[in-house]
Amino acid sequence: MKSTTLFVSLLLASTAVLLRPVRGFVYPATPVGATVWKPNTYVTISWSDDKQAPLLSTKPVFDIFLMTGSDDHQKKLATIATDVQAGPGGVSSVKYLVPNVSPPGQIYFLMFQTKDTKATAWATRFTITDASGNPGTLRPVIPAGEKINPGGNGAIVSAPITIKPATVLAGAVHAANAKAAPVPAAAPVAAPAAATPAASGPQRQQQPAKQEGASTKKSGATQTAATSAVAVIMLAMMQAIVLA
Repeated sequence: MKSTTLFVSLLLASTAVLLRPVRGFVYPATPVGATVWKPNTYVTISWSDDKQAPLLSTKPVFDIFLMTGSDDHQKKLATIATDVQAGPGGVSSVKYLVPNVSPPGQIYFLMFQTKDTKATAWATRFTITDASGNPGTLRPVIPAGEKINPGGNGAIVSAPITIKPATVLAGAVHAANAKAAPVPAAAPVAAPAAATPAASGPQRQQQPAKQEGASTKKSGATQTAATSAVAVIMLAMMQAIVLA
């Protein structure tokens, strides 16, 4: 029992450490959840002091990263800025040229981290569109009863991508189904095929009819020859009687 109690205590303690908020130092002003970035455009990333150590008045030096992934499995996609100095005499924003990503959607976020990695802050997930400005459909949320946002896995790509709007995709699916329709709907297609045997039916019937006519003519000729033979025999018999 004591060993079980000790194990549970250690487990709860380790869980508390994992869930303990990481100390921040900046409060991201932009981007926010409703922010939409379009590739190959310049955007502004800004922040303010969140009143937690290290205070910006101490001129902390930090890096900014473009991120993707879930809350517990984050992935760095790019270094947006490095050796940024905030506070007095420093800066409160940077400019960034948005890269092409795949897929588009609200699955990207920023991470601010001091050079000694002792303080970290995050900007919430925002949207990066495709090359045409289409935001896509990815909007991950925290599932009911859970604490982790599953996010989504994006990537930076070298060439611009453009996705079709949902309505176009639906139309394409409909068109694909329409092309496949003749397979289940074989009855209308089979009707002309059925007409072909029907048209050739009389031709098949004509051939036996011709053969039957030939047989009839042949039979008639045989009967005529037989009648003639009988007549010759009877004439010969009559002549024999008369001579007698």
